Amino acid sequence: MSPSLISEVKRDIRRAKNMLKKADKTSLSDFKEALSRLGLQQGDKVFVTSSFGNLNAEGYSPEEAIRAMMETVGQEGLIMMPYYPPVSSMDWVKSGAVFDMKNTASGMGVMTNVFSRMEGVVKSAHPTKAVCVWGKDAEQYASLHYESVEPYGDNTPYGRLLATRQSKSLSLGVVNLPMFHAIEDKYQQKETLYYAEGIFDVPLRKEDGEEIICHTKVHDPAKSAHTMMGGEFSKRFSEPIRKVVRFGYDNLYMIDNTLLAEAARKEFALGHTRKKD
Repeated sequence: MSPSLISEVKRDIRRAKNMLKKADKTSLSDFKEALSRLGLQQGDKVFVTSSFGNLNAEGYSPEEAIRAMMETVGQEGLIMMPYYPPVSSMDWVKSGAVFDMKNTASGMGVMTNVFSRMEGVVKSAHPTKAVCVWGKDAEQYASLHYESVEPYGDNTPYGRLLATRQSKSLSLGVVNLPMFHAIEDKYQQKETLYYAEGIFDVPLRKEDGEEIICHTKVHDPAKSAHTMMGGEFSKRFSEPIRKVVRFGYDNLYMIDNTLLAEAARKEFALGHTRKKD
């Protein structure tokens, strides 16, 4: 099954599940109010994951929702979104396909693809864990991602965001929490991480057309199958670390990355990880 077909099947499954749920339609003003309730504010640097379908939007588009977030964080703020392949990292690596930063569509939803084409947005070059970035110092956050063997390490957009004041994660109708991997890689014991053995050589075509080989670690699906998602792990924490607003078909989550990192570090020291019992 092709990556595009897999994405389409996943989208159809989500729509079918939503049809069985009852939820009010949401307006753009509702969305802005929810952002305010979650505490998004001027100057925030926020990593956004999303399912626009789960917002149950009426009368506003993905671009309008993105612009609402841009207006809220302002020119001193920053918005980052994932730009991953349409299949799992390991499946992509095994396929041997070249991740083309200019032409390969993100498998992380319509909002990410719309965001990637908006004025002022830049991409980090990486074959499995690229991001799109808009806002203050966006190019510095995105730079040289492909040089890091650790896709979430200190010298990546994730590590740089984690080290930044007012760093937050905003999940719109999903429980994905990519920043948790950066926290894991920084504070968890290496032997308890979820990477496959070895370093993988993965082809990448940068936006200027240059083709390179990226040397990177890749999460092992067999290990991941026995772990909970980072967003699920974070549910053990409450305010001020994690705020929740019911919205559309699901929830919106706002997480303070700095506070989460400190709380998770303590959990890791006690032997509490994402690994399921």
